[in-house]
Amino acid sequence: MNQPTNQPTNHPTNELTNHPTTLLTGITGFIAGHLAERLLAEGAAVRGTARQPQAFAVSESSKVLRGIAVVHADLLDAEALRAAAQGCRAVVHIAAWTGGAELSEAAGLRVNVEGTRNVLAAAQAAGVERFIYLSSVAVYGLNRAPLIDETAATPPVGQAYPDSKIAAEKLVRESGLPYVIIRPASTYGPRGSAWTVGPIEQIKAGRLMLLGADRGLVTPGYIDNVVDGLLLALTHPAALGETFNLCDDRAVTYREFYLAYARMLGLGRLPAVPGWFAQLARSAPATVARRILGRPAVGPWSLHFRRNPSQFSIEKARRLLGYAPRVDFAEGMRRTEAWLHREGYLRK
Repeated sequence: MNQPTNQPTNHPTNELTNHPTTLLTGITGFIAGHLAERLLAEGAAVRGTARQPQAFAVSESSKVLRGIAVVHADLLDAEALRAAAQGCRAVVHIAAWTGGAELSEAAGLRVNVEGTRNVLAAAQAAGVERFIYLSSVAVYGLNRAPLIDETAATPPVGQAYPDSKIAAEKLVRESGLPYVIIRPASTYGPRGSAWTVGPIEQIKAGRLMLLGADRGLVTPGYIDNVVDGLLLALTHPAALGETFNLCDDRAVTYREFYLAYARMLGLGRLPAVPGWFAQLARSAPATVARRILGRPAVGPWSLHFRRNPSQFSIEKARRLLGYAPRVDFAEGMRRTEAWLHREGYLRK
């Protein structure tokens, strides 16, 4: 699986190059930027939406995405989205609120649900041949099964981010469009934020702590592997009407994941607190403190995710699409470290 080649997995590229433009929402983001880069390399025409196009103009992604058409379109601006989708063969809806404190939970829920409704309407008006929705493994909520596949239930858990993804998936399924739903796990790699730069910055600031043995599981998805899967979702006939987990084929513990970043900074260990300490984040005093600081309360899914005992299965994507992660965890971290070093993130 650890192959040095940068060539994408086999897929019918003529499906991309012989048709009109593919629209990607959230072009300033991590996954959308990498997908756009690969599509351009395939000779496909790409258009991207951005809430702040000026942010894309100065981003690292803009250096490798020359020639892409970037249009200003907020997810809550139905008319701008409709104009952006015109003439497109396919829409890949990636833009989303990911649960951060930049929006209230109510506002974030609206962005993810009403925003998806607006993108679906734009895609319908454009008559697209395929609609790809990037959901999340967060839809599995508090499931504790050792291996979770796409047949698992997705009941709401009372937390805005996972519940918004569950609601948006329902809209996609009921849209009447030829759709594919993708559920990425913990996607990391060059130009990544939450699962790449985030841990490095937290470690440097002394804020990242292990929770006891930290045996909760992360199923990482190296960005090149995830993009391989997205290309298959865009082109493979068997993908239509289906839902796929999209990540690597091996889970690692949070300890293993975070220590990989610590070692990049020359550290052999990370500070630790007892495992039960995490429960304090949901205590009444902690909830009040977070409210005063303008931060959302810690929900049940957030606590579960750090203690997650499950690996997310990619067997369905293997079987139906021929998906095969080609960059393993060790190689993915080596490539990630090289990028972090080159961009100056590993300076202490």
